[in-house]
Amino acid sequence: MNRIVVCAAALIATLAACRGPLVEPGVSRELAQERSARVSELRYGMDLSIPDSLSSPCEGSVLISFQLKGRAPLQLDWRPGGQSIKKLEVNGIRLRPDARNEHIVLPRRALRNGRNEVWASFVPEDATLNRHQDYLYTLLVPERARTLFPCFDQPDLKARFSLELDIPSDWIAVSNGPAVYKRGKAGRLSVGFKPSEPVSTYLFEICAGRWEVARFDEGRYPVSIHYRETDPAKVAQLPDIYRQISSAIEWMEEYTGIPMPFLKYDCVIVPGFQFGGMEHPGAILYNEGRMFLPPQPTDAERLSRMELIAHETAHLWFGDAVTMQWFDDVWTKEVFANHFAAMMCRPEFPDIDFRLQDFRSFNIPAYAEDRTAGSTPIRQQLGNLQDAGLVYGNIVYDKAPVVMRMLADTLGADAFRSGLQEYLHTYMYGNATWPSLIKILDSYTDADLAAWSHAWVDGKGMPEYPESDRPANLDALGYGYYPLTDKGLRASADTLARIAEPYGRLATLANLYENMMHGRFAAGDMAGCIGRLLASERNQLVAAAALGYLRDVWTREPAAAEDILYGAAADRGLPAQVRLSAFRSLVRLAGREGTVRELYDVWESKSAWHGLVLNDDDYTALALELAVRRPEEYGTIGRLQQGRIANADKLARFRFVYPAASPSGAVRDSVFNSLLEPENRLTEPWVQESLRLLNHPMRQEGALDYIVPALDEMQEIQRTGDIFFPKNWISSVLGGHSSPEAAALVRSWLAAHPDYPPLLLNKILQAADPLLRE
Repeated sequence: MNRIVVCAAALIATLAACRGPLVEPGVSRELAQERSARVSELRYGMDLSIPDSLSSPCEGSVLISFQLKGRAPLQLDWRPGGQSIKKLEVNGIRLRPDARNEHIVLPRRALRNGRNEVWASFVPEDATLNRHQDYLYTLLVPERARTLFPCFDQPDLKARFSLELDIPSDWIAVSNGPAVYKRGKAGRLSVGFKPSEPVSTYLFEICAGRWEVARFDEGRYPVSIHYRETDPAKVAQLPDIYRQISSAIEWMEEYTGIPMPFLKYDCVIVPGFQFGGMEHPGAILYNEGRMFLPPQPTDAERLSRMELIAHETAHLWFGDAVTMQWFDDVWTKEVFANHFAAMMCRPEFPDIDFRLQDFRSFNIPAYAEDRTAGSTPIRQQLGNLQDAGLVYGNIVYDKAPVVMRMLADTLGADAFRSGLQEYLHTYMYGNATWPSLIKILDSYTDADLAAWSHAWVDGKGMPEYPESDRPANLDALGYGYYPLTDKGLRASADTLARIAEPYGRLATLANLYENMMHGRFAAGDMAGCIGRLLASERNQLVAAAALGYLRDVWTREPAAAEDILYGAAADRGLPAQVRLSAFRSLVRLAGREGTVRELYDVWESKSAWHGLVLNDDDYTALALELAVRRPEEYGTIGRLQQGRIANADKLARFRFVYPAASPSGAVRDSVFNSLLEPENRLTEPWVQESLRLLNHPMRQEGALDYIVPALDEMQEIQRTGDIFFPKNWISSVLGGHSSPEAAALVRSWLAAHPDYPPLLLNKILQAADPLLRE
């Protein structure tokens, strides 16, 4: 009897091995592990034809070659958005695609133990290509390559990519590898690219369109910057952008001891780009608004651009050359990008207090997520890559660098650097896990890194310290919630503006705010603290953070907050950059008729405001806000503002967004309903701005009906949108609401969905936290 049972179990195991992992949606960890054990020496060769007109579909084909162990069935990842595979061949055998649950199952009979080739032709969706009339680009992180072409879409199956594009003759194309030929014929252009270094599928990039190109050849590495900006003053910033790129490359080479790991450094500055940047090696994409600064940029704006460039450049080593094995460790690439970006900016901005800047950049946004019921550990468990986008957030980008600084301080600068150099050399062009890094670093210290990692990386939430009668965390080096007694609150509020060190003022202000969010400090008292601080504050970074807090306080104390903003913006004794930040906040929040009338006069005449010089983007923002506040002039404002916008991309944005400011409830309902359709969500920042206007604080009551449908759409937003879109979608909806009715709608929805997917639920809880605290 026992022998029969054993034989049956062996037979079942054999049959399971022949069948392979379950064919289920997404990319499960089980499937990824099975394929990484079987597939190696992977290459993709893609051809893609891009027609002149948006009305014609793109068409492509891909040749996938690889070594395979065993002849069990093999799953390719393929999640078409309406189209399917046109033709499929496996090792020269024409097959009818066995498409199931977002995969194509390659049958055992067509596979070989050894070298295999799979060829497929396909029609990609325009949304996957972020396709506009005269440009397109791919954004395939974390597992969206499978929406473009059939592939093994997991980070530890790195491959060399080659590409040939057929594009309109006046287009320019960029990809990971350098272009090796260009052939023109009959109004078309064929561009071929050299195979890339081994990269993960999420880093593959196709970018083509009508771009202007600035080439810089004077450094060790030539850099080509592609852009569509038409303002000569902004285009004149390109040499500064190149200098910062070159500086970041040189810094990373010197720190790591490893030359730039990829063939080239090209970048594309994209209007309406979903992220700040994306680190595709050889074809880094940057957000236009982050790269081209306005006239008289603030220190915060200048520093933000440098941090972005440094962040994406650091990814060439941490993330691109050495990649996480699975997306539960995505934080390891982001934490090093932010950690090194902060270090790279120090020599570029010698006058900035970087203890202050680190607290502002990391602690404050991390607290905003870590205090909520949706807080997560830094390292989150991930069963399927279809949920990988939900791992991203302020915990990964902002809390993790605080924690990494603790680790660096524990090891000491020299040991930390040596450990990271060993890590890079060990895993270059491969994949690594967080435990593999800890194992290397452990050899450089006597500290118990495993216990430290368990507490800070695997645990979640803000540490809460004992109550204090005195201002806390004055050195701005701690992380957590420091509750204050009444005496401690009074002491912090009374001494705030007199604290000598800027980082001490900001850390004290942040702690007062956290005490307010925990119900210990009144919003009116918080507004008073901010008002007194701004009256004398000369540090632009402290002032910018204070203004950010004031925007939050406005929901509880609107009149007091508006008075403070108006006073700061109009105070000619304050630095112009502080005044400009205050003015831009005032534009968003102004409610008094007198203030609105002043703003209208400034917009109509395109004049300065109390001597403060504004730029074209400021006037566009004014137009959108004034349209909400002066519904009777909606048509006039829209016509005049459209006539002022010369840049085609910015005009397209305005035309998309402006109907959301309409005085007609029927029009606003139509706009909202249109955004429930994926094809209307192509440019996500435009969608977010539309949602913000639809749910404007001045129109809260009329926008209550949008809350539940927006929540109901979240799973579809996750499926069709990019990684930050679920949080941004629901934040744009809930951010304008502060009423008990809105909070009740959210609570009722949450109660009705007790088994909601946890990672997505966290995004809702994070976005809803300020409203639910009201």
